Amino acid sequence: MSIVLKRTEEEAADCRAAWAAEPDATHGWHIHHEDCIESVSESIANRIAYILSEKPQKEQALRLRLMRPATATAYKAWRPATATAYKAWREAKATADKAYQEATATADKAWREAAAPAYKAYQEATATAYKAYQEATATAYKAWREAKATAYKAHQEAKATAYKAHQEAKATADKAYQEATATADKAWREATATAHRAGCPTPYCPWDGKSIFPAGGDA
Repeated sequence: MSIVLKRTEEEAADCRAAWAAEPDATHGWHIHHEDCIESVSESIANRIAYILSEKPQKEQALRLRLMRPATATAYKAWRPATATAYKAWREAKATADKAYQEATATADKAWREAAAPAYKAYQEATATAYKAYQEATATAYKAWREAKATAYKAHQEAKATAYKAHQEAKATADKAYQEATATADKAWREATATAHRAGCPTPYCPWDGKSIFPAGGDA
């Protein structure tokens, strides 16, 4: 028969109440999902909060239902009940570990002995092949480097000549532009100043033809 769980909020409230009823409990049932009974290593309130915030929602209600304080009587009875089985498990595990180590040590030694000559042959074969590859490609690589250097030098020289011509043409054009616009710009500013004086409704307006902040204030 399976457990009928309440809503997660209700299970959390029941869990808190159960632990509040046993304030001196030093051990608990199923504080973590892999343990049957264990010592209380942190605040149960913190553990409940962690379950509600970090564990999958589908696990929360069951975790909270099962996490209960273990009374001193229950913990006292649990220790001898499991001690014999735990001792037998430890002994069986030690025997199995020893047998495993012995069996794998022999196999590991045989594998290493068989692999060593093959690895040596592999190293020798690849070293010869790599040397041949280096020798075959060295001449081609040198030719590529030289061709690249020559092409790069020609590119730089051609670019420098073109850039110089560009700068000279730009300087000439800039000069012609300044000369062509200077007269018109002066006339436009004078006309604008005259119109501003005649039409601006503010006495002593500071506008200087460029800004109302002639000292360079913020716009």
